[in-house]
Amino acid sequence: MNINSENDTSFGLNATEIDLENAIADDSDRVLIKRMLDLLSDEKAEEIVFIDAKKRSSLADYLLVCQGRSQLHCRSIAQNVEYNLKQEGEISLGLEGEREGNWVLLDYGNIILHVFHPEIRKYYKLEELYSKRPSEVYADSSEPSKYKH
Repeated sequence: MNINSENDTSFGLNATEIDLENAIADDSDRVLIKRMLDLLSDEKAEEIVFIDAKKRSSLADYLLVCQGRSQLHCRSIAQNVEYNLKQEGEISLGLEGEREGNWVLLDYGNIILHVFHPEIRKYYKLEELYSKRPSEVYADSSEPSKYKH
């Protein structure tokens, strides 16, 4: 599944195409991420970013970061992803921030989905925490990549 960005410069990341077949070794993680990307697209999530965090975090192997247009849209995105995945047998380990809708987090163990309100996303700059630093060398697949599905 290749996903591109309309806005190549937002958050300081270059838009790239990612081949999820090669970027994600574990079949179950790959299937879940593809399904999550489909659901995010169905819910009109914007500025979707995939981050391979295996070498950078002990919290999760992969992060999906996206944004909604409003607090209500952010809550709706997270609720619908959680509901549809639950119907398919994927139970989240946790859901945080749903009440406020500024930053909603869904935890699926190896995969964490962050759904941001645009202003909150700009403030926290989560992608920058995982971006490549000049003195560090990472495999190409571990650099944050922006998507638009």
